Amino acid sequence: MKHWILVVIFFLPLLLFAQVDHRGHHHGHSHKKVQTRPVKPKLTIQPLEGPTPWTNLELNNDPSHFQFAIITDRTGGHRPGVYMDAINKLNLLQPEFVVTVGDLIEGYTTDLDELNHQWDEFDEFVSHLQMPFFYLPGNHDISNEAMEHLWTKRLGPDYYHFTYHNVLFLMLNSEEEYQGKRYGNLSKEQLDYTKKTLAENKDVDWTLVFLHQPLWKHKKAAYWDEVEALLKDRKHTVYAGHEHRYVKYDKQGSEYYVLATTGGASGLRGPSLGEFDHVVWVTMTPEGPIMANLLLEGIWDKDVFTEDNETFVNRLEKNPPIQITPFFIRDNNFKEGEVILKITNDEDVPMNVKLNEAFSEEVIGILSNRTLTVNPNSVEKVKLILQRRGERFDNPMQVNALVSYEMEKSTIEIPYSFNIKPLKPYTLRKRKGRRKKIDGRSRDWKNMPFHYEAPDGDMKINFDICYDDEYLYFAAKVQDDTVMTFGKGAVWSQDNVGFGISALPLAKSAMSTGTNWYTNELYQLISPSTDKIKSVTYRPMPEGSEIKC
Repeated sequence: MKHWILVVIFFLPLLLFAQVDHRGHHHGHSHKKVQTRPVKPKLTIQPLEGPTPWTNLELNNDPSHFQFAIITDRTGGHRPGVYMDAINKLNLLQPEFVVTVGDLIEGYTTDLDELNHQWDEFDEFVSHLQMPFFYLPGNHDISNEAMEHLWTKRLGPDYYHFTYHNVLFLMLNSEEEYQGKRYGNLSKEQLDYTKKTLAENKDVDWTLVFLHQPLWKHKKAAYWDEVEALLKDRKHTVYAGHEHRYVKYDKQGSEYYVLATTGGASGLRGPSLGEFDHVVWVTMTPEGPIMANLLLEGIWDKDVFTEDNETFVNRLEKNPPIQITPFFIRDNNFKEGEVILKITNDEDVPMNVKLNEAFSEEVIGILSNRTLTVNPNSVEKVKLILQRRGERFDNPMQVNALVSYEMEKSTIEIPYSFNIKPLKPYTLRKRKGRRKKIDGRSRDWKNMPFHYEAPDGDMKINFDICYDDEYLYFAAKVQDDTVMTFGKGAVWSQDNVGFGISALPLAKSAMSTGTNWYTNELYQLISPSTDKIKSVTYRPMPEGSEIKC
């Protein structure tokens, strides 16, 4: 046997190397330099002759690469809690720093007390970040002279730049002249600043431009055309927000982005329509930025599912909180009937339930209640009226339920789905005489009344069930025109016959669905045998029983 050893390398902390230039039209400038990061660390591993259990040892740790995050519009009809959720998740991701594209407060007022209150609230949010945060104004942050003066008092310049790893970050203020919601603008002074900054940083590997409003879409945006002309001959990418909808543009051979939201008003209709809450994860390389849009709902911390959660959910799976008694009919004259959903909360926390009935072409269902809270250790009942709407009722109607519990650290949500249709009851046949011979042959099963045929006609099944005073008997005869494999491997990898037998109470066995439905049942698969090839089963049969195929 070959052995391989990994030697752990302890990486030195990566130190920030940045040059920040605050040159807005209210302030001078300052510089700050910090020691550069260490050289590329190497992996030490014992060399092997011959095959190796790794693809290569060229680690993706180029010291010229770095990662930062962009957070986008919080306001314009903000939804409480979303931005702070993003802050917490950025701390999980650990970028080197975070950049915004503006709209940080609701603003649009001259009331300084209210504005200071809003800024205090926002500053409290970003104080929880474990890495630097770079501010940038949006129209909600500067829309009048009072707001501009307050920005200067609290934050200093409203446009500036910095460099990091030979990448220029140009932070522009699209809200000059207080054009507000409809149009953004740049001033001549800001254009001059941009010219000077680009001239002083002509040898950078890449230029990243951040502003709130996508001025390239505004015909009346002063001086933006001049800024684009200055950017034309350099490698650059532009990021904006404002429109609360993600769109990527290709301009001048470069990529321009309007980002979606991080808590701002949104239809939240999903990625296919560019409407979602996200942060942007950027890996900066000498060849340009590599971007990943991380939707907030897809970022979870280490406590997303704990041992306590597992215990809780396993308990629910053994005893589902919703039981539906099957609805039986004696003939085909069914017109209307009533089904009771029994909802039981055996836990010590409240249970919230959302129900949603679906309609089939043959049966419709009307719920007496769609949303309810079931108190701890209590039971509620909901009526479901079934009404026939067609001549047949072969296809079931589906009832969906979302059951949720507010736990100490998280919310547990469990979806359930139930198929309901009028059922004809069948009475099992009791046989007389001596015990049936279990030989895998159907000659002593004169009639198999239960029948299934695949939609394409490729497979036909007839089966029957009967019993005597000692045994329950099951027999199936299968005609299958397509052979998968035979006599090789596990039972599920070849042709087989499967069946399940449940001894649970009727209300429970009728709803035995989901990924672990077979855990409380006798569930068996068996492949055919010949004189030379033995059958393979999924699991051993209970003691005292026999099976043959």
